[in-house]
Amino acid sequence: MEKKQNFLLFLSIFLVLVILLINFSAERVTGKPPEYRIKRGYIFDRNFNPLAISLENYKAYYLLKDNTLFSSSDINILNKYLGSTINLSKKGIIFLSEDLSLEEVENLKKEKNVIIEKTFERKVLQPYLKFLIGETFNGHGVSGLEKIFNEHLSMGNPLVLSIDLNLEKKVYNIIYELNILSFGIAIFDLKTGELLCYLENENSKLFDSYYPLNLFNIPPSEIKDFKWVLGENLVLKEMDTTKINIWHVAKWYMDKVCDRPVIPTILRKETKICEPRLASSENKEYIYNLGNKFITVAFKDDKLILSLFVFDSQEKDLLNKNKKIINYLISML
Repeated sequence: MEKKQNFLLFLSIFLVLVILLINFSAERVTGKPPEYRIKRGYIFDRNFNPLAISLENYKAYYLLKDNTLFSSSDINILNKYLGSTINLSKKGIIFLSEDLSLEEVENLKKEKNVIIEKTFERKVLQPYLKFLIGETFNGHGVSGLEKIFNEHLSMGNPLVLSIDLNLEKKVYNIIYELNILSFGIAIFDLKTGELLCYLENENSKLFDSYYPLNLFNIPPSEIKDFKWVLGENLVLKEMDTTKINIWHVAKWYMDKVCDRPVIPTILRKETKICEPRLASSENKEYIYNLGNKFITVAFKDDKLILSLFVFDSQEKDLLNKNKKIINYLISML
């Protein structure tokens, strides 16, 4: 009985290995990737400029059946990629190389004992947007928009954002010329609720940090939890202090000038949801100061500009420096 169980266990393991090997070799035999290797959808800005793409990547493995029976072709391949055939195991799959050129792929496909694996490498084309786009691991989104829209992108579907890459570049170039310890900037189209520009230091996440509600002179009854594409924003209460983040501030101002509740979005839609009333707010700045942090809300041409700058506390006249930067940003809209 025990021998029979051991045999069945061995047979099960053997069958699993065979199935894995068949799947592993499927692309080499058929020239087509297995079904689960769908090319991940691209991420575009509102004008269909690519922000994140998937690049084809090829890896090569050698199927070692008997290391005493190498052909001259086998020896050439192993020496080229491994440097030697000494100390190889008698049987198994040996990794040869990754990131093969197309010429190498075509040459290796002709070899009987070589397996070619096709994968997709994710690349964010603008490094300063990596904090927003996020990262993938083994083809799955693990952070940022890659995680939020993982199912959509994994099916090969494109994702079109409301972000304007040209505007992002302008803001990025301005900010990185200045001596600012940390920053966060968001620009919304009030008519559609679309987020047109969003930049932050990757490690600081200032817009997700919490600040005392009384700093902004907003009535507590007018601030509520809300959820949008980038996540859920909760109003926190610590003892007698109510705290909100910068997204709460953005939504409160949007609701005010639109005279109705508005849910912002980072997806391109261009559907008009608001007729902003900016008569009393146009060309006016609302500045909130917390030590060396300056939070500013401004309006121009149906746009809401929200910024948070952290300056070196040793610098002088920080308020004036903050105003100059804001005016510069507004002037280019």
